[in-house]
Order: sequence, then C-alpha cells, then structure tokens
Amino acid sequence: MLIRVRAFGINRAKTYFRRGAWGDVARVTGIECVGEVEHDPSGRLTTGAKVVALMGGMGRTRNGSYAELTVAPSTNVLPIRSGLAWPDLAAIPECYATAWSSVIDHLQIEATQRLLVRGATSALGQAAVNIAHHHAGLQVRNRARARGLLPRCRTAAWPPRLA
Repeated sequence: MLIRVRAFGINRAKTYFRRGAWGDVARVTGIECVGEVEHDPSGRLTTGAKVVALMGGMGRTRNGSYAELTVAPSTNVLPIRSGLAWPDLAAIPECYATAWSSVIDHLQIEATQRLLVRGATSALGQAAVNIAHHHAGLQVRNRARARGLLPRCRTAAWPPRLA
C-alpha cells in the first residue's frame, strides 16, 4: 500500500540503526508511520484514508518510513479515527504493537492474575499498563525508578510504587 507519510515515530531501534549496531539496514530506515493512503491496490482503503502502518522488516530489509511516500504491506496498515495530531499519533504504533505482543500474545495471563510492569514510566511500560488494565482487565502493579516519575504510573488497579 502506498502511503503519504505525515509523521513517523522515533524509538530506540533507530539509534541502533544509526550507530551501525544492527549491521546493514535499508537505504531508507523507519519502522512505523502515520499518514494517508495514496493507493491501495486491494481497494480495502480509500485514497486519503488516515492510517497507521508498521513497515515490516524493521527498516532493515525493506525501505521504511523516513520518506514523503512509503510502501507497507497491506496487512500492516490499519485505518485510524483520532483527533490526535500527526506527531502524537506517530508515537503509538511500534510501542503499542510491542506491548500488545508481550502482554496479550505471549504472557497468556488470565484476568484473575496480576501483572507487574517494571519501567512503567517509559512509553513501552505505559502501553503495557494500558493494554493489560484496560483491554485485558488485569490488575496491574507498576514500578518507577524515581519518585518524580510516579505521576506517570497511572492505573486504577494499583497505586504506583518506587522500584
């Protein structure tokens, strides 16, 4: 699917790309983006539809989102309905996909169990807390490394604690 990129996220993986720590990468890196559909060969989404996309290949094996236009597998593109600004939306895809994979796909936790999220003030930690509590209905306990970070540890199930 051809996407006009409006914004892209920056995360730790991209620092590894820039340092060369992950070896060869695609000419155009970038793992995720938000934008508008320019062309969908499947016809599933209309031109101009607002979308979020994970590029596939982690920006290593295929060109990524650091571009005005990019191509993503249609299975990695979802329509979005949000009033958030493009840069705010761009911070969500990879972070929430990783948290979803960890909490929902791999842990197989039941609603009667509790989940401890260490590093809950990071973007990934906050995504894990949100998914675990609001989607899976889990009781969540979270940890922060400093008292000043405690307000970021928001959950209705447990009060935040210092690590």
